[in-house]
Amino acid sequence: ILTRLGRDTPYMDGLVRGIVRGLVALAGVLVALDLLGATSLVGAVLGSAGVVGIVLGFAFKDIAENYIAGVLLSLRRPFSPGDTVRIDSFEGKVVALTARATILMTVDGNHLQLPNSVVFKSVLLNYSRNPKRRFDFETSVDNRASWHAAMDAGIAAIASVEGVLTEPAPSALIRTLSNDGATLQFAGW
Repeated sequence: ILTRLGRDTPYMDGLVRGIVRGLVALAGVLVALDLLGATSLVGAVLGSAGVVGIVLGFAFKDIAENYIAGVLLSLRRPFSPGDTVRIDSFEGKVVALTARATILMTVDGNHLQLPNSVVFKSVLLNYSRNPKRRFDFETSVDNRASWHAAMDAGIAAIASVEGVLTEPAPSALIRTLSNDGATLQFAGW
């Protein structure tokens, strides 16, 4: 299972290697102390490690939270590099997922780093998962013009655009009415 995780997500491969390396080093130190007859020192080292772990846990709470969120994001994979996403009010193309941050390239070309804990807790919209995407716009039509003719002309114009799907078909509706005319909303996929 570990080799499958490492093959599917390179981030997890580095994480698993680091954890295994640390555990082997700790086991080696404990075995060496035991072989030297310093069993009381082994108990003291383990007790100190527990206390130090608690202190460091409180001191580095935010770092640990981002790190754990990075692991969970890597396992869940709500996005991949190259996907266009919106996370809260931030939009951009995913460049990378690191241990502490998700890196986006905004449409303005800015490099944006969002802490993984923020990404994990936020509402995430992935535009790249579904190849079909709806667009819509509104326009005003004067009272003297035929609203139905305007709607038919708008639908025909949208349907003639390359890349617009025939199913679901483009649509139009009257959004608002006023003394000056109507606001028509057109939509297509």
